[in-house]
Amino acid sequence: RFNADLTLDATFGTGGVTETDLGANRHASTLLFDKQGRILVGGLGYIARYSADGILDTTFGSSGSIRNSYVEHIHDLAIQADGKLLAIGSNSYFRITRYLEDGTVDPAFGDRQYDVNGGYDRDYGRGITVREDGDILLIGRGGNHRFGPYSFTLYRINTYGGTEQEVQIDLPGVELVHDILELPDNKILVVGSDGNDSDNFAVTRHHFDGTLDTTFATDGRMSIAVLNAADEGYRATLQPDGKILIAGSSHNGSNQDLAIVRMSYDGVLDTTFDTDGKLHIPFSGSQDYGYAIQSLPDGKILVAGRSGDEIALVRLYGDNDQSSVSVNVAPVNSVPGSQTTQVNTPLGFTDFRDNLITTSDADA
Repeated sequence: RFNADLTLDATFGTGGVTETDLGANRHASTLLFDKQGRILVGGLGYIARYSADGILDTTFGSSGSIRNSYVEHIHDLAIQADGKLLAIGSNSYFRITRYLEDGTVDPAFGDRQYDVNGGYDRDYGRGITVREDGDILLIGRGGNHRFGPYSFTLYRINTYGGTEQEVQIDLPGVELVHDILELPDNKILVVGSDGNDSDNFAVTRHHFDGTLDTTFATDGRMSIAVLNAADEGYRATLQPDGKILIAGSSHNGSNQDLAIVRMSYDGVLDTTFDTDGKLHIPFSGSQDYGYAIQSLPDGKILVAGRSGDEIALVRLYGDNDQSSVSVNVAPVNSVPGSQTTQVNTPLGFTDFRDNLITTSDADA
């Protein structure tokens, strides 16, 4: 954990770092905070829980961690309103496991596997989010029959695990999905890459039922070439003024550079950001990747990733001029002008929302 000046926060873990030995090559892929401020970390075969100060929580699972050999490659976590934890991943099917708050497997749900359109071991689960009605949206790359094309795939199930809807978006070449971003109007942004030899950042926007939102970019989808090839969008966030930031990497002809893209809420590249809406940053390492991005309260942009085998941090001014603090203006909150409203829809109280009002669903 880092302080605001990007120095290590010595109050976290040991000297700003916490490490848990779960075996060789057990790298972390995702984290989130629960209602108590505890940190849940998922990765290759394991989930661990820590206090807000970076201390392993031994009340969780077995001495602070859970071994998950079913999902195995855990790429995303989500917490339901009732405190239950969902983990998604796998490099063969969309696989998920649901846990009770103490880290034991939920006996009412357990492990589930979903085969996208007869993909035959060609599905890659990468993101998960929980709707207010208790439905669960799974996002990733879906295969299409044994030798068919890949696609951006959104797969909706109910809270009991039953399939409700499957949406596949076919983009050019071989698609990869890396991140999802829930937006204030209940829409969802999906980020990854498309193409074959010359991959681009790929972005699609969806309604919360998974269907494509054709008001975004061109018919709901956007392909962005940053440099020469191998462009990958890894993580997205939203500025207070509604602009979308995406961090990733791009090949400069010799190796990978950290890459950042900024666009309007409706999918138009923002030319006030480095003149064309795109920026690449080389470090001293031969392989540079941006895995996380955040819009800070003062309007600056923080990007985290790696350079070679080291953690890389970059802080940018939030405007076109990257050289002067005085011209940096914090974004104005304008997200978004219109909201999605459901009319004449029955409402109900459910455990999935802590007995708060939620849109009813016949199977929730």
